[in-house]
Amino acid sequence: MHHTDEGFLARVREAPDDDGLRLIYADWLDEQGDPRGEFIRVQIALARVPQYDRRRGELVRVERDLLGRYADLWAAPFHGLATGPVFRRGFVDEIKVTARQFLAHAHAIFEAGPVRHLHVLDLGSHVAPVLTSPHLARLTGLTVFGQHLGDTLARAVAESPYLSGLKLLHLGRNRIGDAGAEQIVSAPGLAALEDLDLGENELGEPAGLGLAGCPRFDRLRRLELGGNAVGPVAAGRLADPDRFSLLDRLGLAGNRIGGPRLVTTPRASALFRVSSLDLSGNGLTAAGLEWLLGDATAAGVRELDLGHNDLGDAGVDLLAGTPTLAGLRMLRLNANHVTGVGLETLARSPYLSRLAALDVSHNPIGDGGFLAVMESPILRGLRRLTFTEIGISHRVRLELGMRYNREPVSIW
Repeated sequence: MHHTDEGFLARVREAPDDDGLRLIYADWLDEQGDPRGEFIRVQIALARVPQYDRRRGELVRVERDLLGRYADLWAAPFHGLATGPVFRRGFVDEIKVTARQFLAHAHAIFEAGPVRHLHVLDLGSHVAPVLTSPHLARLTGLTVFGQHLGDTLARAVAESPYLSGLKLLHLGRNRIGDAGAEQIVSAPGLAALEDLDLGENELGEPAGLGLAGCPRFDRLRRLELGGNAVGPVAAGRLADPDRFSLLDRLGLAGNRIGGPRLVTTPRASALFRVSSLDLSGNGLTAAGLEWLLGDATAAGVRELDLGHNDLGDAGVDLLAGTPTLAGLRMLRLNANHVTGVGLETLARSPYLSRLAALDVSHNPIGDGGFLAVMESPILRGLRRLTFTEIGISHRVRLELGMRYNREPVSIW
C-alpha cells in the first residue's frame, strides 16, 4: 500500500462517519485507475437511496459486479484476522472474529479498516476480557449470537464502559432471562441503541414490562423479542407510542400473546402503529386478533406477519373488513386454517388495494380462492404470492406462476 493510500485510509478510520473523506479517497483512486473509487461511490449512493427506490437496481448490479471481481482483494488486510467481511460505504464495516483472535489482534483488526460491527464467536470463558477491551469503543454494532452465555453475558455488556457508541446490539439465543434483561435496561451506557435483538432467549413478562418502561431506549427503531414469553400485557405496552415513538419494527413471534388471558388485558391496538409487526406463532384466534385490533383509529403497519396462528376464515374476514389496515403492503397468513372462502373474502376487501405480497401457504385453499385473487380488481398490485401447490389444479398453478413472483416487491 502506498504511503498516500495509507494516509487516506487513516483519515477514514479516524472519522468513519464522514462520507466526504471517503469520496475524496474515491476521487484519488479514480486518478490511479483503481476501480475501488467507483465502488466507494456506489456504496455511498446505496446507503442514501431508500431501500425500494427504483434507482437501486442499477447500483446493486454494479456493486455485485465489483464485489465479484475484487472483494477478496479489498478484504485481504483481514485475512487471518477475521472472516465474513461485509462492505458498507466502500470499506469492510462488519466482520466475524473469535474471542481469541480479537484479544490477540484487536489493534491489527481496526488498523485493517474502519470496522464498526463485530460478530464475536466462541466467547465462552473470554466474556470479561473481551467486554472490557477499550477497542470496543470504535463499535456501533455488536452481535453475540447462539452462545448460551446467560445473564453473565447481559451483565458484562451492561457494565462495559466502552459500548456507549452502540446503535445495534444483537444477543439472540443466549439463554438470557429476566434478570439479564433488567441489567441491559438499566445500563446508562446503552442509551444510544436503535436496534435491539433479544430474540430466542428466556424472557418473561417482567422483562417485557421492564423494556416497555425503560426511559433510556427512546431511540429504538427495531426491537426483536421473538421466541420468548413476554405475554399480552407486555406486548401491548411495548407498542405504546409514549414509550418508543420512533419504533418501526417490532418482532413478537412466539411470545404467548394469544390464549384466554388475552381478552382480560388492555386492548393493544397501538401494536399496529409500527411499520413492521411480527405476531406469528402466538396462538391467535379471530377473537384474539379482534381484541388486539380494538378500536384503532389509525395504523401505520405495512408488513404484518400473522403466520402459524389459528385465525381461520373468521380472522381473514376481520382483516378484510378493517379500514385501519389499508396501508398493508405485505401480509403473511401461512398455516392459519384459511380456506378458499377466506381467500375470496380477502380478494373482495376494499381496504387491501395496496397489498403487494401475500403468503397463504400451508392452508387448504383450492382453485376457487386463487382464481378470486387473480380476478380481483382490488388486488391488481399484488406481485408476490406464496402458496402451497397441493390441492391446486395444474392449470391454476401455471397461471399463478406466470402472474406472480417475477419481480422484486416494495413494501414502502
